[in-house]
Amino acid sequence: MKFSVETIDRKDYAAVRGIIADSYKNDGPNTDGDEVDMVDRLRSSDGYNEQFEVVAKDSDHRVIGHALMVPATVRSATVKFPIVSIVEIGVLQGYRNDGVGQEMVIELETRARLAGYHAVSAIDNSDFFFKNNYVPADNFNILPTVNVDFNANLIKPLFDGALFHKGGKIYYPEEYFGVRSTNY
Repeated sequence: MKFSVETIDRKDYAAVRGIIADSYKNDGPNTDGDEVDMVDRLRSSDGYNEQFEVVAKDSDHRVIGHALMVPATVRSATVKFPIVSIVEIGVLQGYRNDGVGQEMVIELETRARLAGYHAVSAIDNSDFFFKNNYVPADNFNILPTVNVDFNANLIKPLFDGALFHKGGKIYYPEEYFGVRSTNY
């Protein structure tokens, strides 16, 4: 199957809303029912970078997948450094298991590396990110500030030594939560 991965355009927003709603309709462990609104909030945040939001399109230019990555911060008493986090990824049902999600993740990782980030994080309970070389973030003493299973708090260093002596907690933009965060 042929498809392309490209930076999102405003005209893709309606299709993306449908993909997000479809991807999370099963009430699984990775959903809280707020995903569509969360993406809208993150797009309006100060840290939003349209280069960190991609869509996959089939040969007819139909949107078949979407992924969004946002800046986050890892912070401890002695260290503070920026990372990015993939906070949403979805593929239309008929295109799953064809490599669409993986290609979107690879594209986002490449963009993060080119932008100077040291690592990409994700929160996920499935094998998808493990298959893409993500590991539990606590391997690097990086802990979540959201209520998730430790094995769902994942990270991928973008180069050797990227996370050496850089432990702490991951802080997400307040728009991720839907209300002003008081965890800072």
